[in-house]
Amino acid sequence: MIPPDFQFGWKLDDGTDVTIRPIRPDDSVIEQNFVRGLSPRSRTLRFFAQIKELSPAALEKFTHTNFPTEMALIATIELRGIEYEIGVARYAPSANSGRVEFAVVVADDWRGKGIATQLLRQLFSIASEAGINGIEGFVLRENSQMLALAKEFGFETRLDKEDLRVAYVYKDL
Repeated sequence: MIPPDFQFGWKLDDGTDVTIRPIRPDDSVIEQNFVRGLSPRSRTLRFFAQIKELSPAALEKFTHTNFPTEMALIATIELRGIEYEIGVARYAPSANSGRVEFAVVVADDWRGKGIATQLLRQLFSIASEAGINGIEGFVLRENSQMLALAKEFGFETRLDKEDLRVAYVYKDL
């Protein structure tokens, strides 16, 4: 179950229309194309590994959410009648009770336009309405843009005790 008819649209400063909506099972092609189109560095910062594409199992998992315990929103644009994914934010159950773990990534050519901010704003609002108590995430410490964004959203940060390359960010809703 996903929030019924949820859709959020806005115009970027350059006039581009962007739509944010829940990911659907039939989005597997645009999701895979999105991941393949990320730079190797962006894929590493998002997945903490050198991947080129999602495995069939990961693709299935990422396009089939189980709201309210998990949710994924994609940012899309339409060019010549074809929808393209340019960003995704998701949350999924965490090991910590009442919390969810989040992740966000925006296509390299679309960064710095406020897409991650809008994705997270909408995702966190949905999580709050779904009764989620807190949001947490793991960010590679070298990912200064994501750490700055987490700070803007009011997340607290501490080093991951198990892996000093990683920062743990968390926030109560």
